[in-house]
Amino acid sequence: MNDILTKPRNVWEFLELPTKYEHTRALFSWGLNCDPEGNPWLLFLDLIEFDEYCRFAPANSTYGFVELDYLADALREYCASPRDVETWITTLMECDR
Repeated sequence: MNDILTKPRNVWEFLELPTKYEHTRALFSWGLNCDPEGNPWLLFLDLIEFDEYCRFAPANSTYGFVELDYLADALREYCASPRDVETWITTLMECDR
């Protein structure tokens, strides 16, 4: 595993690091602009059943074309390397703890 992923940093530094998971990073970054009710990042975590961070997206949430496009790209990336994407997400979530 890449040594960079084993060293938690603050979120902003971590997001600047090179990664193979560009779509997952882009979805997280886009989600920073969204309210929790319409945040595609939270829906992504729910869809992949990401343990402790899993929340159910509200049933009345609506997502625009941009959010759905980011979500689709991140899901394809996850399907190609689920364990690696989960490791990346875990490291991201451990930043600033």
